[in-house]
Amino acid sequence: MLNKLTNLKIDSTSSNESIKNLKSLIVFEFSLKVPTYHVEKQSTSLQIIFETTPLNMPEGKYNVLDGIISHVEIKAIEQQIVAEIAFDFQTDFEIEIIEGIPAKFKLYISRKPLSEILKEKKILINPGFKEKTTSPTGLLHHIPMMAIAKKLHFLLTTCGAQSRLSWEKSPQEEDLEKLEEGILIDIFTETSLKKESRFKVYYSDRNEKSLKLAKYINESMSRKLQLDNLGIYPKSYNYKENVIPIGVVPAMENIRLDDAHLRDLDYRSKVAQAIFNGLVKFYAE
Repeated sequence: MLNKLTNLKIDSTSSNESIKNLKSLIVFEFSLKVPTYHVEKQSTSLQIIFETTPLNMPEGKYNVLDGIISHVEIKAIEQQIVAEIAFDFQTDFEIEIIEGIPAKFKLYISRKPLSEILKEKKILINPGFKEKTTSPTGLLHHIPMMAIAKKLHFLLTTCGAQSRLSWEKSPQEEDLEKLEEGILIDIFTETSLKKESRFKVYYSDRNEKSLKLAKYINESMSRKLQLDNLGIYPKSYNYKENVIPIGVVPAMENIRLDDAHLRDLDYRSKVAQAIFNGLVKFYAE
């Protein structure tokens, strides 16, 4: 039986055990055994060449966008498989080989550069709360908003940020006006009067840093999410000067397509990851 590359798994979700240990994980699965390989490392990329092994899956470019890995590209060149992994920041890696059927070539990418960027950064996440809903299926939208907030909080705290939720059991637990400094991220839904199925981001009309952060988050959401982009909009906030407020609307409340996305666990994870990526870009600058 001929040995082949049969599958590629890119596990960058917030529930992945490796993320808790500051590592992203890419798994190459082979039908019989891990072939002979060699690795070439550049400053922000990695090339892995597997020798004398045909490809039993589509060639292509797979976007990861998990804060540290930009994308993975797989090519078949004669009897070689060439895997190109592009990073957003210079980082290290580890390899683990697990024999069996399938045999697994596990590539762990260090997320420590993200920890260096986010360490001690103060971020307050405020999931919106509504007692009523215009959802076509009756979804109370503080439920997906809290789920997004918790996933974002996990990603931030694993990288050393001083992240906290404004509420978890009762929306009255914290007085947001007392916030002294840091980033405030409101996550909420809106009702679309034009019946538009899209997402958007708000920024403070009196804060240049808020505008810059809004651009990063909106760009990250555009790359990560399936819905269309409504863009960024100014909004009046009354917080102290050292507070950078942002409003994130991941979907429209009254649109059936958006409602379906908000019920989807994968979409919630992607929203959290997109906000996280925008924060990383903002602080890295």
